[in-house]
Amino acid sequence: MKNYLILISMLFLFSCGSNTEKQADFSQMTFSLDTVMVDSKNEILYLNAYLTQSSLSQDLKYLYNFNQQEFSLEKINLDRLEFEGKIKLEKEGPNGIGDFVSNFNLLGDDRFLIQGFSGLFILDSLGKILNKVEYAGLGEGSLSPDEFMMRLFSLPSDPNTHFGFSVDWESNKNVFNKVEIEKNKNTRFEIPEFDKLNEYRIELIMNGAPAGGMGPSLFISTSMDKVVLSNEIANEFYVLANDEPTLKYISLLSSLTPNRKKENSINQVESIEALSELYKKSQEDINFSKPVWDNENRIFYRFSYFKRFLEKEDEGAQPLDLPESNDEVYLTILDENLQIIGESKVPELKRAPTTHFVKDGKIWIFENIDDELAFVRLSIDSN
Repeated sequence: MKNYLILISMLFLFSCGSNTEKQADFSQMTFSLDTVMVDSKNEILYLNAYLTQSSLSQDLKYLYNFNQQEFSLEKINLDRLEFEGKIKLEKEGPNGIGDFVSNFNLLGDDRFLIQGFSGLFILDSLGKILNKVEYAGLGEGSLSPDEFMMRLFSLPSDPNTHFGFSVDWESNKNVFNKVEIEKNKNTRFEIPEFDKLNEYRIELIMNGAPAGGMGPSLFISTSMDKVVLSNEIANEFYVLANDEPTLKYISLLSSLTPNRKKENSINQVESIEALSELYKKSQEDINFSKPVWDNENRIFYRFSYFKRFLEKEDEGAQPLDLPESNDEVYLTILDENLQIIGESKVPELKRAPTTHFVKDGKIWIFENIDDELAFVRLSIDSN
């Protein structure tokens, strides 16, 4: 009887605790900004790629940035806001990874996934090769010679399984891949709702032959147990939950912005100047960034924006250089299941965020200030 009463008391306390727990209300949001500088210790950090080839440690203490010029990984302490050192990578020799690095990702605290053109390498914290996998040798899911593997990501719970898009150079068809290194296996997923991205491609034809072009970006985000696929043209996702065999498609409706970018009026041009003008026009329409995960609050943040280019252009700018802009930026808050729980214009941001992530309850946005690494931190106050 005594044990029974104790059980009832515990259930009562749990029920009271659950009822008093308050979930953040994002129906009304206010924002504030602050800027922090990283002490480079007199090193010239590689900022040319806007930190697009960078990776965070799971505890968010460190950011590693690939330096293409020095072929090294720069280690930044985000708690102390200072440069801590470099890991030199080898192009040749027993630990050589070749001349080309398309991307890299941090695996746990002491291993790195380095992607080359034809395969990937697992390195330790000293740059020693621990494993090597060829894309053409992944069994039934091997990539064809015409396919290129884009950046791979992994879930914190399973650093041996990696997720990424591949693209066929001839057809521009995208496929989603689940690469299991220890099994030497690749599972391929069709993503038919993203096939429409080809309608937004702009092909450059010069002297009657293909000479390049531009197309919309694809993104991969991860939470603790989900992989989220998105793109820049539409308010939509594919989601692969941990250990689930199939992708789930989600389409959202915003109350503040269009949910899809308008298609281009033409899809082929014959000069770089015409390509630039079409691209600028496309950027003036709605653009969607990748969702970023806030593990502390268990929500996703996703920016969307319209580029608002200023009339004056920099002297000496190249045709594909975008002029300065004063952008219109919005922020959408998504719950764990990728459903909208709040959205707002962010007038404090005058430019669309580049590389960004969440740390200490704030969104950290990369900024280059006089060739020094800095972050603009966006704080969100909800009711």
